[in-house]
Amino acid sequence: MITVIKNLISRRRSVLLTIVISLVVLTGWSGSVIPPSAVVRVPVPSFQSRMLEVGEELEYKVSYSFFTIGTIRTQVIAREVRNGRSIYRTRAIMESNPSLRWLVDLHIQFLSEMDEAPYSLNWVADDSTSKEINFRRFRFDYDNNRAIYERGKQRPAGVRTVEQTDTVRIEGKCQDGLTLFFYARENVHSVGQQQIATLIENKPALTTINFTNKRSEVEIDAVDYPVDVVEFDGRADYVGVFGLTGGFRGWFSNDEQQIPILARMNVILGSIKIQLAKWHRPGWQPPKYVEVPAK
Repeated sequence: MITVIKNLISRRRSVLLTIVISLVVLTGWSGSVIPPSAVVRVPVPSFQSRMLEVGEELEYKVSYSFFTIGTIRTQVIAREVRNGRSIYRTRAIMESNPSLRWLVDLHIQFLSEMDEAPYSLNWVADDSTSKEINFRRFRFDYDNNRAIYERGKQRPAGVRTVEQTDTVRIEGKCQDGLTLFFYARENVHSVGQQQIATLIENKPALTTINFTNKRSEVEIDAVDYPVDVVEFDGRADYVGVFGLTGGFRGWFSNDEQQIPILARMNVILGSIKIQLAKWHRPGWQPPKYVEVPAK
């Protein structure tokens, strides 16, 4: 356990795989440097996606074995119309378990602007310690096939001082770690494989997602009944925060909201579980699984 937490410390500025696949996955920048392979969408007549809703807030518990090592919260903050397009502002907050403060004190916030597709327009991450706030930022210039990457420190009163600037060549629309979380939700009722070229601290890697549209059931602590879900799996060919690497599986609610319910991800020593613990979305509860009689 101590080894895993020390690994978390050493990788606190790395990418967190934002699908829930985490969600995940929920840090870093996952840039589609090459166009992803096509997904074959399967018609699902009973569902019309209503994923994006301003005010939605989801909280996840991250655990290793019997230990809770942290939490992740995602929020849809606001919607505005810009040049005739709906633009959404989203946020994710990642916190380590306060009882482990003697080993690690992790506070990271991610902010993304995305369109309805969804693809990323702007992304910034604030990594806070007791002494300073370090930031990383991507601004996507699609007209010129590039992304501007900046990193530096946030001074008092919110002033950002840029210490490093790089330009990354891109082809086509891109995902950041947070928009990838919403992209997985939007496509969970599809069937097909997506391979996404991913940058980890400006180093190329690959994330593969296999959408299956397979219905199943899972159990979580937050409700006393099995939850109706659609599952998928994939692989991360890199090492991210919490030591995430290799295979992962995700289960999203089998309804119009397509909310991540549970994820299991490989780490260097074993696996971690990310499960929905709290939610705020008017009128929504995790759907109860009911067996459909065979015809």
